[in-house]
Amino acid sequence: MKLNQLSSKYNYAILLVFTFILYGNTLNHGFVLDDAIAITENNFVKKGLSGIPNLLKNESMVGFYGTQKSLVSGGRYRPLSYIFFAVIYEFFGENNKAFHFFSVLLYGISCLLLYKLLVFLFKERLNESTTVFAFVCSLVYLVHPTHTEVVANIKGLDETTALIGLLGSWLFLIQYIANKKIINLLFLGITFFLSLLSKETAITFLVILPLSIYFFKQYSKKELIMSIGVLVAVSAIWYIIRSEIVGGFSINSVADNLMNDPFLEASTSEKYATIFYTLWKYLQLLVFPHPLTFDYYPKHIPLVGFNNPIVILSILTYISLAIISIWGIVKKNIYAFGIILYLAALSISSNLVFSIGVFMNERFLFLPSLGFSIILAYFFVFQTKSLIKSTQLSQQLSTVIVLVLIGLFSLKTIDRNNDWKSNLTLATTDAKTSANGAKSQTMAGGLLLEEAQKTSNSIERKQFLNRSIQHLEQATRIYPNYIDPKLLLGNAYWESSKTAEPALTQYYSILAINPSHADANNNIQIVIRQLSSPQEKITQWDRYLPYANNAGKVHLEMGNIYGQQLNNLPKAILSLKKANQILPNNIDVLINLSTAYALNKSFEESIQLLEKAVKQFPNKEQLWINLGLAYGEVGRNEASKEAFDKALTINPKLNRGLFPN
Repeated sequence: MKLNQLSSKYNYAILLVFTFILYGNTLNHGFVLDDAIAITENNFVKKGLSGIPNLLKNESMVGFYGTQKSLVSGGRYRPLSYIFFAVIYEFFGENNKAFHFFSVLLYGISCLLLYKLLVFLFKERLNESTTVFAFVCSLVYLVHPTHTEVVANIKGLDETTALIGLLGSWLFLIQYIANKKIINLLFLGITFFLSLLSKETAITFLVILPLSIYFFKQYSKKELIMSIGVLVAVSAIWYIIRSEIVGGFSINSVADNLMNDPFLEASTSEKYATIFYTLWKYLQLLVFPHPLTFDYYPKHIPLVGFNNPIVILSILTYISLAIISIWGIVKKNIYAFGIILYLAALSISSNLVFSIGVFMNERFLFLPSLGFSIILAYFFVFQTKSLIKSTQLSQQLSTVIVLVLIGLFSLKTIDRNNDWKSNLTLATTDAKTSANGAKSQTMAGGLLLEEAQKTSNSIERKQFLNRSIQHLEQATRIYPNYIDPKLLLGNAYWESSKTAEPALTQYYSILAINPSHADANNNIQIVIRQLSSPQEKITQWDRYLPYANNAGKVHLEMGNIYGQQLNNLPKAILSLKKANQILPNNIDVLINLSTAYALNKSFEESIQLLEKAVKQFPNKEQLWINLGLAYGEVGRNEASKEAFDKALTINPKLNRGLFPN
């Protein structure tokens, strides 16, 4: 079928069916990547409908973290997609198939709306060819492989709902300009507000929507000004609400580590050169979307300078695009409109305005790729005629090229969807693509470690551990101060060999960066307690003492080892006395120190300690028993009997025969 022979009769059905052909293989996928933050571990979402009020009045990550965290500049307030998740959770629970189904369905609906919009928007300009153009454009948009991250990762529903809201706004704007009915102006405001509640990048259409009317529709200034007024008013209301809940936008980064601020170690020159490097990568992904990865974090994207050839090429390209846009505004050129749409939609995610916490991401192309789709469709539907004199040949050639392009994009999309099947498949696949990406290497290493811990097959366990260690060692080489892979690497070393030193080296390297890191401190203590050699335990506890925020308990551990395993009572007493100085009211310290005194024949010291202890803990039977024994050893038999009687009063089930007469 040639492009000019396309009929609008079945186009909606084709687009919707093709959506499920492309993304049907995601319906059996699990929850992946940020789905934990948005769904499976989000306490507000998991409340279902009753969680909606909390979703509306809190920053979007509060449901996961329990409190608002300033992880990225400007915060996140995107309640609409989370409300969708809560509704799905209410009726289907944590059913991955249901969540994926609605993700695909809403993406299909967005493509149907796009088709309808393009027909309405361009029919005055393109006349009888509008349907062909709209269908080709919608199909190119539908199949573009960079959209897999949005659709296959359920959390990406915020992008889809934002697009649906924007397309609805666009349609109501066109209707209002055409018939001047206030009801359309009202719906324009409502749908635009909903798009803003889905994702902040929708604000860029504050420029795009009125500009599209200027480019393609007949309008009066009054209706256009009123439309712009509604859009501005809605944007102001949204911004006030957002500011009250999460604060305003800030151009300053709030992150203190490279994984939340990739420009943390960059000079100003390197920052902006690298931004232009990523802007070129966006263009490359639009034209040639391979390879794809979720990891565009350090150091998959390198810091570069303005002498980098790609940076120079990028700057020249974007200057050219800007010139074409400016010229095209006057000429009302379709290519110029597509470029403006691309540039405006990408502006907030570009890092030029403020740091977004990552160099780039494929999902950031979800809205901008609409401009690319318009340019591509317009070229193949109309411009090939000017390049090839034969109308029939140009139509045939255009049809073949579009079909080949659709086919290649579709195959890439279906193949890429398979990578999103689980966290493990995604991480291990993208760790190959992003060989210098610390994030994917860490994720792959951590998930392989989990697989090793789950399997009972010793050979598989060893294979998983070896692969885990390889990825985690790579992550620490890429970013030596990255705490997450250090922690996981220590765990993997311990699981692999049960040898203390490799694991402890990683944990202590974390404490050198953050001395109060809870997991590193906890893991050091776990490893030491599992050591078999008492002397090695003492050595390691002594090594840990300068870092310990619970030094009293460390001295208690050392005192018990000296006394119970090494039979070195003087050192046991010395350690337990230090523990008592730090933790004077700790019952375990008091019991163990009094016992060590008694075993060392230092009965008076034991009695002196216990007499104070029983006043503080009068209902602790073991203290009375120890006191009774100590009294008996120095011949204070009556006091000994009274102490034992007190212990029996506290616990009548004690065996009286265990006490001396």
